[in-house]
Amino acid sequence: MEKTKEVSKKVETPKAETVKKSYKTEIPELLTFLQAGAHFGHKNSAWNPKMKKYIFEVRNGIHIIDIVKGRKLLVSALDQLGQVIDKENVLIVGTKGQAAGIIEKMANEVGAFYVTKRWPGGLFTNFDAIKGSIQTLVKMEEKLASGGEGLVKKEILLMEKDVNRLNKVYQGLKFMDELPRFLIVIDSMVEKNAINEARIAGVEVVALIDTNCDPDLVDYPIPANDDSIKSINLFVNLFGEVIKQGKRSQALAALRKNHEANLESMKMRSTQERERQEKMEEDERLRMKAMREGKVTVATTGIVRVLKKEKNLEEEYAAAEAVKAETNSKKIEDLGLSARIEKALKEQGLSTVDDLAGKSKEDLLSIKGVGEKAVEDILKAIK
Repeated sequence: MEKTKEVSKKVETPKAETVKKSYKTEIPELLTFLQAGAHFGHKNSAWNPKMKKYIFEVRNGIHIIDIVKGRKLLVSALDQLGQVIDKENVLIVGTKGQAAGIIEKMANEVGAFYVTKRWPGGLFTNFDAIKGSIQTLVKMEEKLASGGEGLVKKEILLMEKDVNRLNKVYQGLKFMDELPRFLIVIDSMVEKNAINEARIAGVEVVALIDTNCDPDLVDYPIPANDDSIKSINLFVNLFGEVIKQGKRSQALAALRKNHEANLESMKMRSTQERERQEKMEEDERLRMKAMREGKVTVATTGIVRVLKKEKNLEEEYAAAEAVKAETNSKKIEDLGLSARIEKALKEQGLSTVDDLAGKSKEDLLSIKGVGEKAVEDILKAIK
């Protein structure tokens, strides 16, 4: 805090100002930047000599950034953004830990394109191919939301894995139909690949540059601390205040909202259809089970009742008993045995087929006058 106070005494504090009359974004007073630590640079041993004109002084081996110059350059950069946000895209990039969460939150709130995981190589220099990949990602999301019709379970799992992988890189680039006019970078050292591609593709670059950065690589350098969370948050929110006033950002926010709502609606319809199919399959399973158990389904006024075929069961039982009674009521004379064997059996009180039922071969051999051949004839006749 002592450093902040000492620095603030040496410089005048400009009054708050606006970027552009049609974009009423108030620039904080100098004290706000000092309180955020935006004036602290790196050690004087780790600096880029090209930053000399933006350094206020060296204190305790640390470079102090000239926030007055930085504030003026910020106003100029925001003024340029304000002039194009109605008709041109703006992309903000910050992949290091301190910046990623802040940028993603701001971009989703105001409707801005962003990259926070890693720079997708070729985004500017091979835009058509990257655009195709993003469109494929959107189609796969819709395919999964609709239930993955025509895909087996393994294919659905693989597609979900691909969607999660692609979303890590392209989540903030969906619906980008053309190259952005401006690339906003937090820490030009970390995002050097993005800046190199922007220079090749002719995309103008706005960047926070710390004392270890090269200001000549960007079109609109803003000297400030690009490591402090408070400093990053301050600048990112200022960018967001300007971006959200453009028609492009409003359209992008609406597209994202509609896309999410469409996916939710597709998921709901898919779930309802799956539940309906499962219910139909369960009803069919119960119907088949009822048929196997001798039941029938009768629909009356929308209510399905299951009734036993009592009458049919009774008729089948009576028929079986009649066949059994007919078989058991046969007399020995009906078996076609010889008169001698018939006489021997009757002498033992065996006059019907029912009387012979259950008799073993030994039992029949014990009957006087019945030999082995006669036993075979009797057993054969009974069968």
